[in-house]
Amino acid sequence: MAEVRVRELRGFEEMEEVVALQREVWGRAESDLVPRGLLIAIQDEGGLVAGAFAEGRMVGFVFGFPTQDPTLHHSHMLGVLEAYRGTGAALLLKRFQRDWCLSRGIRKVVWTFDPMRGVNASFNLRKLGATARTYLPDHYGPMTGINAGAPSDRVLAEWDLLSERVYTRLYAPPPEPEAAGLPQVNRVEGEVPLEARLDLEGERLLFQIPEDWGRILREDPALALRWREHARQVLPHYFARGFRLVDFLRHPNRYVLAKDGDLDR
Repeated sequence: MAEVRVRELRGFEEMEEVVALQREVWGRAESDLVPRGLLIAIQDEGGLVAGAFAEGRMVGFVFGFPTQDPTLHHSHMLGVLEAYRGTGAALLLKRFQRDWCLSRGIRKVVWTFDPMRGVNASFNLRKLGATARTYLPDHYGPMTGINAGAPSDRVLAEWDLLSERVYTRLYAPPPEPEAAGLPQVNRVEGEVPLEARLDLEGERLLFQIPEDWGRILREDPALALRWREHARQVLPHYFARGFRLVDFLRHPNRYVLAKDGDLDR
């Protein structure tokens, strides 16, 4: 496995590499890229632009900026080249971001992610210890590249940097939670959502999502829209009842929902 190092970026040449990574990681049109000049300006005003390096090249980056709350940082982008996924580059970038924020008095980081992408959900909830309790329908409007094909619905990840949960997930991750017997708030057959169950009670619940959202976006836009409508029906309903996304299970892809007093168990 290639050794990965993370550091802050400097100079317009390295910022141009970040723009190139955006194209390669997400296949975005020029209109959807964060340009070099804006990266530099935001860094000048207290933002973070850091890169992951392996084998003599930049293979990933993280980009975030301050908010009106001096203790809150918004992490707008994290991207790693496909060939370097599984090297730990993404986790190292987030660890770097956490340390960088804490050294500046920042206690919480937020970012958005697509709730239908299981790999991202597992990374954000299971590996990093973030949670989510806010649903944002079509948050960015129509998108290009790998995100084209459905409304840009997102959930807002909340990362409490000083919590025991986050530290444990980063440095001593627990085993997957036991799912046997937990009620599931939806019924899915194959890759098709068939039923939303909005009357379930329990300390912890499950919500199933597709196994391969990327394939659905590419090949079946009608099914992609059906999943968006299904998630809009289920997730905001349970968020309003005090639940949040706290963990993720694979095979099949399922979120674990829990109330605030039961985030880890």
